[in-house]
Amino acid sequence: MSLQDKYPAYGGHGPKDLRLGISLAVIATIFMIMRVYVRIKVNKFGTTALLLSLLAWLLTAITQTLGIISVLHGLGNHITIIAQVGELHNFLLFTWITVFFFNLAIPTGKVAVAAFLIEMNGPSSEIFQTLSNHPEINVLIYPSSDPKIRRSLIAVAVVNIVLNIPQALLVWFQCTPVDAIWDPQRQDMCDHRISVYYTYVVGAVAALSDFYLAIVPIHMLIPLRIDRKLKWGLSFLMGCGVFAGVAAIIRTWAAKFILDADSSYGVGTLFLWGEVEEWLVLITMSIPPVWPLFRPFTSKFIKSTSSRGQPPAYAYGYNYKRTGSITGVNSPLSPSFPPPLITTTISVSSAKEAQNTIMPSEASTRSSDEREPRQILPNTSAQGGWVEMSPVHHPRPQ
Repeated sequence: MSLQDKYPAYGGHGPKDLRLGISLAVIATIFMIMRVYVRIKVNKFGTTALLLSLLAWLLTAITQTLGIISVLHGLGNHITIIAQVGELHNFLLFTWITVFFFNLAIPTGKVAVAAFLIEMNGPSSEIFQTLSNHPEINVLIYPSSDPKIRRSLIAVAVVNIVLNIPQALLVWFQCTPVDAIWDPQRQDMCDHRISVYYTYVVGAVAALSDFYLAIVPIHMLIPLRIDRKLKWGLSFLMGCGVFAGVAAIIRTWAAKFILDADSSYGVGTLFLWGEVEEWLVLITMSIPPVWPLFRPFTSKFIKSTSSRGQPPAYAYGYNYKRTGSITGVNSPLSPSFPPPLITTTISVSSAKEAQNTIMPSEASTRSSDEREPRQILPNTSAQGGWVEMSPVHHPRPQ
């Protein structure tokens, strides 16, 4: 027995909405499971953002489930067919409950993205070290925290919450009495115009928020001293949030169908693009946190392409401002100062090891201009160990 035989109101845009929604839901759920696994087994980064993401996923999953029930009872099909098979009551009831949870899920997802980017923008963020294919290099490879970005992300989160609370409540204040909203015989007691007009405002803000939340991580990734292919690949994947912005524009435009005589058919378009917006936000925001699981599959390709060119800048211990430190010594990167030879492992020595570190004053008193690489620690395989680098030979001035 087919779905249409069991649910006679099922049809129109409904089957397409159902298939797309379920497909995106499966992909997003897989990403969320991987995020939880990475948080438990790999690193401790992004706890707050993960909890908000799980809340957004839960609300979106509830919306999707109710949306499927609405589709089975006529959402996306023509209103005349729904009325003919006697499903108008169920269609109205489940559709408006779906709209209510949708108005909760949308801002929660954007708040979760903003929270993740705020943590990503922190001065001690671990995400950039995670993105590097050289985790043994413990020098600064990420840009400093930008207070302006942090404040703007907080503003995006607050604006979306403030605007969507009335949007969710308006669902239950369109009719007098309230229960007339799902009563086919009392639809003349409902006025959906205020809700639709307000949707235009909230939808425009949601679209702008999606665009901004997609651009910010690209702005953070560009200065990083990581493999170029990795950088632009991640920028593209995280920038896919712009498609959520496009979906927000289309579903905002489709809100006008609520006022049509054949509203059930037109609202199917609204629901379709609402699904795309909700799930894409969750999928794109999950890419950086789960990167440690994909890094083994790409590290060989990235290292092989990097080895054909010059060593990456962060291998010398310099950050994106072209200054940095090697064993605590600040040095400008200039043509007159040749880069040191690269040994197997470079990291910043700890305070405990500082007593064994050769300071510049000690190095300058040596008369010999030739020396072999010397092991500073007895065990170079220990965590945090490093190997002193051989100097570049310069001819003595005559």
